[in-house]
Amino acid sequence: MDGRNVYTETLACAAATIGGAARLAEFLRVPKGRLARWLAGEEPPPQDVFLDALDVIADGPYASPERRRPRVAVLHQNKR
Repeated sequence: MDGRNVYTETLACAAATIGGAARLAEFLRVPKGRLARWLAGEEPPPQDVFLDALDVIADGPYASPERRRPRVAVLHQNKR
């Protein structure tokens, strides 16, 4: 499965979990049109949006913007 499929399937699952694309856009604090492009696979979502979508799936019907988890930066090591 390529990266775009993982993103689109995750966002679609998050939308179904939270009650639709409009509610997911509100949760993610993004315009509905932008979410629609991500759901269509036209462009991948930013990493923080993808992680928030995973949180929605994990939290199920209890997902809410007030319960957002803190994010930790990921540092990539340069291979020499």
